[in-house]
Amino acid sequence: MIDLHCHILPGVDDGAAGLEVSCRMAELAAGCGIDTIVATPHCNTRNAQGNYRSPELLARCRRLQQALDEAHIGVRILPGAEVLMRGDLPALLEQKRLQSLNNSRYLLVEFYFDEPPEYMLRCLHLVKKAGYVPVVAHPERYGAVQDDPELAVYWAQNGCVLQANKGSLLGRLGQGSLRTSQTLLRRGFYAAIASDAHGCEVRTPDMRQLCTALERQYPVEYLQLLLYENPMRILHDRPIVPFSPEDGAP
Repeated sequence: MIDLHCHILPGVDDGAAGLEVSCRMAELAAGCGIDTIVATPHCNTRNAQGNYRSPELLARCRRLQQALDEAHIGVRILPGAEVLMRGDLPALLEQKRLQSLNNSRYLLVEFYFDEPPEYMLRCLHLVKKAGYVPVVAHPERYGAVQDDPELAVYWAQNGCVLQANKGSLLGRLGQGSLRTSQTLLRRGFYAAIASDAHGCEVRTPDMRQLCTALERQYPVEYLQLLLYENPMRILHDRPIVPFSPEDGAP
């Protein structure tokens, strides 16, 4: 499996507090079959380091990879960021300061949970206009999408990629997130599922419980797309593959 969204870089946001935690997170990931993790620290938030595209951000990824290699933990770390859509977005795009997923066209983006749909649409348009493919992190957590899942459907049908959170599908992030994520997954609008892990005790990268739950409901081909094939395509800058409910999803 490939984890596209994980706060595993040590000491840069509210994820791994130090290198020991990062290594433990990687061990948990490897134990459930994840061999590639994209390090996606929060970017452009008010309460964290900037984590913009920079030699230092890439160096942090290399240092973590070196520590994992020395500890014989078989996980590959690739660069990324989870970019908060704020008012300075146009300038950041123009200055090319945003770190995409493995330096591809795919940019992982998030919003404040209470943003109005008009603002979200405006931001996603700007990202696409700048030449990126927006990967919308956990759309099921946004109030506007919970009120009207067709908003996320519109995004998916108009050049965006939707990424579900493990915790949402397991009911750990509220009933609204659970209900909305189930709806979007059942209708085939997600392209990927990721851990959005922040530690090794709560919100971890361990995907075993999720895989067990989903295997009871969905074809293996669908889960392969969500957990490996489409994430791999994203990291290699290739188009994602859709999976229609008519192809076997309930």
